Amino acid sequence: MGRSTPPFAASKTLLQPLRLSVLLATIVLILSLGFLAYTAWRSANSLHPLEETGHQIYMLQQADLAITKILASTFDHDISPDDPAIAKVRDTLNEVIQDGGNLDPTTPKKVALAQQYLTAPMAQPRIDLVQALSLTRQVVALESGLQHAAIKDARNSAQTEFTVAASALVITPFAFIILMFWINKRSFQSIKRLSALLNNVGTSQFTEVKSPPQNDPFALFYTHYNEMVRRLNDLAAEAQNHTDNLEGQIRTASETLLRQQAELENGAKLAAIGEFSARLAHELRNPISGISAALHNMEVELSDPEQQERVTLITEELDRVTRLLNSLLAHAPHDHEVPVETSTQRLFGDILRLFAYRLPDSITLTSDIHDATVSLPRDTTRQILLNLLKNSAEAIADQDATITVTVTTTDDTVTLIVTDTGPGYPDALLESGIRPFRTYKPSGTGLGLSVVQRMVEAIGGEIYIDRAQQGGALTKVIIPAHTPANK
Repeated sequence: MGRSTPPFAASKTLLQPLRLSVLLATIVLILSLGFLAYTAWRSANSLHPLEETGHQIYMLQQADLAITKILASTFDHDISPDDPAIAKVRDTLNEVIQDGGNLDPTTPKKVALAQQYLTAPMAQPRIDLVQALSLTRQVVALESGLQHAAIKDARNSAQTEFTVAASALVITPFAFIILMFWINKRSFQSIKRLSALLNNVGTSQFTEVKSPPQNDPFALFYTHYNEMVRRLNDLAAEAQNHTDNLEGQIRTASETLLRQQAELENGAKLAAIGEFSARLAHELRNPISGISAALHNMEVELSDPEQQERVTLITEELDRVTRLLNSLLAHAPHDHEVPVETSTQRLFGDILRLFAYRLPDSITLTSDIHDATVSLPRDTTRQILLNLLKNSAEAIADQDATITVTVTTTDDTVTLIVTDTGPGYPDALLESGIRPFRTYKPSGTGLGLSVVQRMVEAIGGEIYIDRAQQGGALTKVIIPAHTPANK
């Protein structure tokens, strides 16, 4: 046994482009939010040292102010190193050293040196105060300059971050659109190809996929699709062969049935001729019998042997004619078909489908049949409808026309109406009625309608001919029938 092909995960493959799109969109969103968070964090961190430096400069300025006040208050006399004001200045400078918020690395040493000038023993207090004040101002000036430079750098950095954020805000949508276009080209192209294949199946265009891309997510599907296409092509070929065989069989059966119908029609014509001959024989037999009796009397009364012999010959011939007429009357058909139960839809519908095969494309055949189950002479009824359809088709010839068959039923009758849009019945025929051997067609025999009339009357029906509303022929046949409930 060969290796079985794993099932095609349609949902996973179909959702793969969507999942990839969502993943990429999420990554872009996370990167954008991460960049904004980083810029905010960086801005916050750049402000914290400036805050500490500002506090340190403030304390140095407080120390500078305190030293300046001490020098101003002791300008004319010396002061003691243990003065509380000087101790407070030393504490302030010590706090500056402890905070460590300086920007210049030499600041702690300078502040410590200024603190030493304010520590006992002070040989020359005024000079030491001036030195401490000078160092303090140097540190304030240096830290202020550095703070100003740091603020400028922070402002430039914030401006740069704003520019980068604004650029990212503009570039990210375009980058996402380009990314989606790339995904559509690489991933959704497969879905378009799949849609085209499914559309081919819907239109019965079974074509195989030739060399799909190796990275196509539907590669496994194409394998199954090609197998399905091959099977469908085989089935379509088999179905076409079967259809051709059926059409050939139907055509053969139709030709056979139509040939048999033509033979039955010829038989019906012969039967009509036989019936006409029987009627003619019946009508001729009585006058011939009278003539024969008169000749027999003349034969007795004549005295001339030669004349008597001639009359005898004539009498013998008339006797032979009488025997022939009696023979015709003895062989006249008098059989009637036994009614059977059938469906009107099936009976008349089968005849219409059969007759449609022999109609040219210029003639349209329509019907309106009330479906009911009735008991009637089935074969005779079929023959009646076939003859009427044939008469209409022959009258229409190659013209564009329509033949319409309407069937209605009651409890005891079936009414068959055949109308067409052809030339219609001649006025002379409508006035005189149906007569045997009376035709109004150039190549007609005058037996078509006569045969139909004979068959209708043989089953106890009635036939009427008229002109249809659209100008063509209208033939109405009323056939005695019985529903199953009234049988």
